[in-house]
Amino acid sequence: MIGTICKQQHEAIETAHPRSNVYSWDYLATQLAAGLTGPRIDLRIVRHAESVANARGLVTGQSDVALTFRGYMQALALAFRLPRTCDVVWVSSLRRTHRTIQVAEAFRFERISRLPVCADPRLDERALGDLEGTPRRSIGAYARGDLTYAPNHGESYLDLARRLLSFLVDLRLHFQRETCAIVTTHVGPMRLLVGIIEGFDDPRTVLALKFSNAATHSCILRDLRWPAFIRKEVLFDRRDRAMEASAGTSNNSQV
Repeated sequence: MIGTICKQQHEAIETAHPRSNVYSWDYLATQLAAGLTGPRIDLRIVRHAESVANARGLVTGQSDVALTFRGYMQALALAFRLPRTCDVVWVSSLRRTHRTIQVAEAFRFERISRLPVCADPRLDERALGDLEGTPRRSIGAYARGDLTYAPNHGESYLDLARRLLSFLVDLRLHFQRETCAIVTTHVGPMRLLVGIIEGFDDPRTVLALKFSNAATHSCILRDLRWPAFIRKEVLFDRRDRAMEASAGTSNNSQV
C-alpha cells in the first residue's frame, strides 16, 4: 500500500499515501478533468522476473507463484539496470514482484530506495478468472483493444485502469518535490501505466505493448491527465449496461 508499509519517515520524503483506495470513475474524472500537475517524478516501471507460470507458458493473473532459477538470474542482472538510489520503490502484493526487488537489492549489498519497499495491491495483475493456470493464447478482444472484456470471474482492463489511475492520482497529489521512484509490477499494469503516462490514444496499441520479464521502462510524470485511450462513452455504456443488469436481477428476485 502506498503508505501503510511506508510509515517510517525519511527526512527527504514525507510519509507516503496512507491508503490504497480505488476511487470511483466520477472522482477520477473530476480530478483529471483539468489535469494534475506537479514537480517531475522519474518513474522506472519494471516487470517482475520470470515466474514458474511464465516458464510453463501459463496464464498467471493473480495466482501467487514463485520465481524460476532463470528469474533469479534476471533479478540479479536487473540490479545493474536500476538507478543507483531512488526515493521509493513500490511492488504489487504478489510475491513475484517483491522477490524480484529483494534479489536485486541483495546483489547490490545496499538498499535501492531511501524508504522501505512499499506493497500496493492496486499494482497487482488483473484477476483472470477461469483463464488462470491455462496455456497462454491469443484473445481476439484484446487484439481489438476491447478494454471492457473480462474472462469469466475475472477483471477487464477497464477495471485495472481504475486501480492504476487511483494509484497515479495518489502519487501525483502526494509528491510535491522532484522524486525518483521504481514501480515493480506485471505486464498488464505495465501496459496501462505506460499508455497513461505517455499519452497513447489507441487502446489497441496499449494492449499490444510487450515487456519481457525483468524489463524496465523509464517514464517522466509531470502532468497526469485523463487517458486518451479510455473513451468516456465506453464508461457510460458500461455503467448503463450494469444498471440494466442490476435492474433485471432485482426484478427476477421478486418473481
